[in-house]
Amino acid sequence: MNWILIYENELQENLFVNLTDQRHTHIQTVLKKNLEDQIQVVIPSLGNFLFKIKTFSDSSTTVEKLNLLPDVLEPLPIHTFFSLPRPQTGKKLLHLAGAYGVYSVYFYATETKNKEYWTSPVYTKETLSHLETGLSQTGNCRLPSVIQEKSFLWKNFLKDWKGQVLVLDREGTNFHSLLKAETELLDNCLFVFGPESGWKPEDILFFHENNFPLISLGKINLRTEFAYSALLHQLFSIRN
Repeated sequence: MNWILIYENELQENLFVNLTDQRHTHIQTVLKKNLEDQIQVVIPSLGNFLFKIKTFSDSSTTVEKLNLLPDVLEPLPIHTFFSLPRPQTGKKLLHLAGAYGVYSVYFYATETKNKEYWTSPVYTKETLSHLETGLSQTGNCRLPSVIQEKSFLWKNFLKDWKGQVLVLDREGTNFHSLLKAETELLDNCLFVFGPESGWKPEDILFFHENNFPLISLGKINLRTEFAYSALLHQLFSIRN
């Protein structure tokens, strides 16, 4: 945790926050801060700040807002779609989304056998906490929206998307080449990741019929979280 995550509604008089949870423990035991030391804080939707430690005790730490810092990164203005992955993979995808500040993450059960994953804590009570680990890691201040669609047909969703739809597939067009040719590619763009077993022939036919380009990050099979990380890194390198 490089940044302490604080929400605007936690601020008292817009200045002070009294921390009693794992953030308090992290400041004392990991960061090993002392009274009057400064810490880096990210406040979702507001930005990056310097805070000062005002009081210490065994059970709490009170910090005071000092000043706004320049944004440490420019969040990625993209939307991402995933065929509902295993919970362990979903946890990593949420962390990455929070780290890079994508607009939104959509989860759809494109395969019936994956619907049992919806009951996992990753997709219920833990979803927000996994996004928060990403913000705390990089200092990104945009908290992504997470949409879990359990009933609407995923192909209809793609057809209704108001913007560019790009489908990840290792047999597609080289993504880096596409980026250089289309500088406005990211505007309201939806990147679609399929199941790790790969797209079915009828899915590929559907993409072609609807003029959804297939893009490739390379001619090897990557696990979903590695493909997502590679995509985000390429986009981030260009944007920042």
